[in-house]
Amino acid sequence: MSLQDTPQGERIHIAFFGRRNAGKSSFFNAIAGQKLSLTSEILGTTTDPVRKSMEILPLGPVLLIDTPGFDDEGELGSMRVERTKEVLRETDIALLFLPAKDFLSAKDVFPARKEEQGEGFFLSDIEEQGEGFFLSDIERQEEVLFLPEKEASYLRLFQENKIPSFLLLSQSDNLSSEERRQIEDWISRKKDTPFQRIFLVSSETKEGVEAVKNAFASLASLQEEKKRLFHGLVESGDFVVLVTPIDESAPKGRLILPQQMAIRDILDYNGIPLVCQVEELPRILENLGEKIKLVVTDSQAFSKVNQTLPKTMPLTSFSILMARYKGFLSYALEGCATLSTLEDGDRVYIAEGCSHHRQCGDIGTVKLPRMLEKYTGKKLQFVYSEGKGFLPEEEQERVKIMVHCGACMLSEKEVESRYQDFLRKKIPICNYGLAMAKMTGILERSIEML
Repeated sequence: MSLQDTPQGERIHIAFFGRRNAGKSSFFNAIAGQKLSLTSEILGTTTDPVRKSMEILPLGPVLLIDTPGFDDEGELGSMRVERTKEVLRETDIALLFLPAKDFLSAKDVFPARKEEQGEGFFLSDIEEQGEGFFLSDIERQEEVLFLPEKEASYLRLFQENKIPSFLLLSQSDNLSSEERRQIEDWISRKKDTPFQRIFLVSSETKEGVEAVKNAFASLASLQEEKKRLFHGLVESGDFVVLVTPIDESAPKGRLILPQQMAIRDILDYNGIPLVCQVEELPRILENLGEKIKLVVTDSQAFSKVNQTLPKTMPLTSFSILMARYKGFLSYALEGCATLSTLEDGDRVYIAEGCSHHRQCGDIGTVKLPRMLEKYTGKKLQFVYSEGKGFLPEEEQERVKIMVHCGACMLSEKEVESRYQDFLRKKIPICNYGLAMAKMTGILERSIEML
């Protein structure tokens, strides 16, 4: 899979945040090298997140996301702001935009404040001095910078979600020589802030475009040593059988993403992937027998494949491998125990990470609900979502368990945000593959090698 073909879920997500007309979209276009986001002097020109896949070295494949202004107003504006907040779920690196003129007018207005104890940075309210926040370094007992209220609230969100961020003082072409000198002098003196770096930028003059790209090098570790799908499972020369049923729910003319990823990763380990449907599996067993290192199957074929294989041969599913790869296998495994405790009327939330066309035999809306009701013997209520859509906060409390797909189309950051939403509420989560393994009685076998 080339860099050009890298799926969105495998890219570093870089999101642009700021007020309306703060210069986000113009700088987004400058970084992308294309006019992708509409720009104008009219407030609220960006109405939905705009996405662009590209490569920025040495960071590698990235996804740029331009967002609507977080100060939008009115009923429709509030909906746009919610869209912006949703992007936080998938953000690996945040760029916070603040017009340089606004920063300059605020930064020296307020006197320094001292605190007696603590370490690190904190935000404290401005009292009787307008709306905004001081960002203070408690250890040094000095003011670091001033942020307006909206920008400060997003810095809090970045910190809460452990998102590294850059502060971009935008529209620098509007500064006079003296104003520029003041800001540059201030930046040179403030070496220690909660932002990775602070830049003066302008989409008009292209100031800061290359500097910001180069600064991403400090975060290149986000891509280094990333755990692979078959990490610790496959070595050079190993035979790995991939069972891929081609039925009415399979996409026409292609394999689904986890199957593509599996083939490529096995080849990268110099292993030997063998792809077949369930019906051809006995012939492969007859020819290779104990030479087979591992069998990976589509979860919905678990029962047939389990009956076909010798009991000593390792078996798992694409979905379970994806849960391990995305970092939520242990949580999903714990959630499996809840399946046998479901009662009549319990709400089961089934979350699909992609937005494919639903077929008559769709696994998420047809096969999985049918299996759950047969396994429990109960009449359950099901709630569904797909793609970037996710169950609203107020509805999550009514759910007994969330069962998520393999999340191949979602970044690890977004997957973590999703399952943490439920774990914080003490609501268990599970995964398609683990749920099906549990209901077919082969859960222990499906995770034994992992």
